[in-house]
Amino acid sequence: MGAHNMADNDSCLLVGNLDLGLSQCIISISRSCKTEFVTACGEETDPLEGPSTVSLSITGYASHDIWVGKSAKAGVSIPYIQKYDCENDKIYFICSGRGQSYIAGEGIYLVSLYKSVEGKCEMLSASSTSGPATIYMSQPQTTGYGMTYTGAPFSFITQPEGTEISVGDVLGGTYYLQNFSLECQSGQLPTATYSLIAGIESTE
Repeated sequence: MGAHNMADNDSCLLVGNLDLGLSQCIISISRSCKTEFVTACGEETDPLEGPSTVSLSITGYASHDIWVGKSAKAGVSIPYIQKYDCENDKIYFICSGRGQSYIAGEGIYLVSLYKSVEGKCEMLSASSTSGPATIYMSQPQTTGYGMTYTGAPFSFITQPEGTEISVGDVLGGTYYLQNFSLECQSGQLPTATYSLIAGIESTE
């Protein structure tokens, strides 16, 4: 059996053959689904099927430039309230704003905060799992509200009504951004990680 036929076999899922329909440089990806079930209070009946959602986590290279200098981080977290329309089998994501954001360290030209407060604390990140000679991070942290990110693989500007990111049809189209983090380690390419969510509508 030729190599081409083996690659087409469903039992031979090589990551090198995974076609996400993206031109961006992706390091890792994880997608999973869940459905909520509701049990009527005081009744011994089968639970009712509620909304279904899909979660997507993507990590990719933020830039083609090696990071020089001290380690730095940035991130934003956007909470949503989920409301389910059972008659139309549709889930709505109600955003609470642009999200809580931060920048720790200096020189992160890929990120800016919508509103910021400086000098409130210092971020500390240290681990001895790789030995006592491991470099740790201790940098001033700027906290804020909202974020503009201009790097790869998906740039965005957080919005009051929710931040949508299009990841292509293969991965399900458009998702809402829940969490984002940018890691800049000295001597390495910066990496960006996204946590995304979307509703799944019934196909019946």
